[in-house]
Amino acid sequence: MDSSFEISIEKARFQAYHGVFEQERRVGNMFEVSVKVTTPVSSQIESDDIGATLSYADLYDVIKAEMEVPSKLLEHVCVRIANEIKRRWAEVKGGEVKIVKLQPPISGCTGEASVKFFF
Repeated sequence: MDSSFEISIEKARFQAYHGVFEQERRVGNMFEVSVKVTTPVSSQIESDDIGATLSYADLYDVIKAEMEVPSKLLEHVCVRIANEIKRRWAEVKGGEVKIVKLQPPISGCTGEASVKFFF
């Protein structure tokens, strides 16, 4: 069995402009994004070298950059984040991206709406 690490960013908050409605893309909304990625354990990690692993700071930068690009569908944003992760870090074996819209524009809805993508 191969050993692996799960590296994650949990509930990072962003003001972003995603949504089907014009108002959402103009005014924006608050979102929480959680990303988990699985990477193999490499022999270099024993050296305590940041270059031997995927930095969660770099992972956050990918999330932030993709959240800044307005989209109608949260599904589209999830896939973009996953694709950029896979493009930058070929060693990633899989993961998930979850985006939560904290105040969805649904009449009478006092909860949240979310989308989760597994890759």
